[in-house]
Amino acid sequence: MKNLVRAAALALLAAPLVLSSSCKKDEYALEGAVPASDFTYTLNTVGLTTTATFTATNTDGYLYQWNFGDGTIASGPTATHVYSSSGTVKAQLVTIYRGGNSFSAQKDVTLPSTSALVKAYLTGTTSKTWKLDNSVAAAIVVGPDDANPTQYYAGGAAGSLPACQADDEYTFSASNTFTYDAKGQTFVAGGACDTPRNVSTPFTFGNATGAGLAQITLASATPRPFIGVTDAPDLIYRVIAIDAQRMTLRAGSPTAGVVFTMKMIVK
Repeated sequence: MKNLVRAAALALLAAPLVLSSSCKKDEYALEGAVPASDFTYTLNTVGLTTTATFTATNTDGYLYQWNFGDGTIASGPTATHVYSSSGTVKAQLVTIYRGGNSFSAQKDVTLPSTSALVKAYLTGTTSKTWKLDNSVAAAIVVGPDDANPTQYYAGGAAGSLPACQADDEYTFSASNTFTYDAKGQTFVAGGACDTPRNVSTPFTFGNATGAGLAQITLASATPRPFIGVTDAPDLIYRVIAIDAQRMTLRAGSPTAGVVFTMKMIVK
């Protein structure tokens, strides 16, 4: 009889421990299947950069980790990232839930072509006319290569371009036609204003070889076409920087032996 009483008492004492242990196991147990991780995104291109806004479709995760596909990451249920490149990157979201981690499928994010954006600035919707920017210092500088673009000549003061050079107009059409209008006379290498060398010729447009956002290659014609300076080493011009109103243009390929870098402004 005493043994039965003792056994019953031990059972009653052990019951709370069992219940407590059961509750703790339930507290940390995985709660069913992990939800699938997914997201949407929108793109907004301004200038030469594209801003992507990413949004997770599930909002009950503990942590959201984004991989933008260009070597950068961020966290949060929504994330914004600025891309300065073109092409296609693969973005992915990792969502951490109470029950575990969920990896979304990689999604292709197609970014606009940088050269296409540059051409839109260069030509406008149909055509656009540019001039050398005589309102700034160092409108034209000269050097041996991309690494030393001002070594030979660091440029003059604002307003120092000869009048017969400052009034020249250079027009680029969306259909790839280049037109030079001397507006009277052409400033030639050696420092003289000469008879006009007006010319119209096709050009090709594409990615830059060496430094630059894009490249313009003028077709050979008579008179010899040029932009800015008549003694450019070849017919290759690289767009170093550009926006809706201003452009930095470099005459000469990376291996030409001399490069002319020019600041230009929309007419």
